[in-house]
Amino acid sequence: MLDSQQLRAFVSVADHASVTRAAEAMHLTQSAVSAQIKRLEEQLGCRVFDRTTRSLQLTAQGSVLLSYARSILSLQQQAVSRLAAPRHAPTTLRLGCSEGFPSEWLFAALASFRSRRPDVHVEVTCGISTMLARQVRERSLDLMVGTVCDAGSDTETLWMEPLVWAFSEKSLLDPEGPIPLAFLSEPCPFREAALASLAGHGATNWQIVLTAQGSSALAAAAVTGLAITVLTPSGMSPGLKAIPAGSFLPALPPARFVIQRTGSGMAPEALSALVDEVREACFRWRGSRAGAAGV
Repeated sequence: MLDSQQLRAFVSVADHASVTRAAEAMHLTQSAVSAQIKRLEEQLGCRVFDRTTRSLQLTAQGSVLLSYARSILSLQQQAVSRLAAPRHAPTTLRLGCSEGFPSEWLFAALASFRSRRPDVHVEVTCGISTMLARQVRERSLDLMVGTVCDAGSDTETLWMEPLVWAFSEKSLLDPEGPIPLAFLSEPCPFREAALASLAGHGATNWQIVLTAQGSSALAAAAVTGLAITVLTPSGMSPGLKAIPAGSFLPALPPARFVIQRTGSGMAPEALSALVDEVREACFRWRGSRAGAAGV
């Protein structure tokens, strides 16, 4: 019979493509995770990973095992959650997701979490990350997943990307007129970063032509040639191109995709489980993008 601890270690190493990062995510030592993988391979009688000095990849047998391992662990968690489900109402966690955040993987993670943890109800609010971060500090939200330019000590950075000036691939700007810009309404970290960068480089020949409440309006304005906006590469829509910084617009600071959570709460175990779910889903999504890009 396959040991669930060994399967968890195997899935974590596969998701992170690293024993070291898997150990950090599981709060175990690297040697403990390596030992779990070794015992699993001994029980199966085959190798599940090909290891070199620079990479760690699933073997053919490991790829087959991975889907079974996920199913086994999910079914185990569902059984435990349903049998141990409290008689009272489920715990409610309030999560904020910022505008423009790559949300498909996040929403898939929340759907998976809901199926495994019926004892926890997750209520999602979408908005501007600056406001969501304030709500976390005020404890009207338990958790925020979003994009910031200035990460505080109470945030965990999931990954970083450069900010770029984005404009239509097919449209041309009027060289004589002011540069048209589109931003989300204040307080928006991308807006603040862009305006600070323009001011720092003494740029004055620009004007805001659109202030939007949602990122879809910004993308539409840029694609049609109405205005330049500020995005990350992962947020670029088809039909957009990045304007090289230094051509006529200044360089921008990087954006950080972060998790921010309350320091304490009524359900620390449920909140930690949700944070782990989001983090693991993010690593899988980033890994799949890197694999698709051939890096």
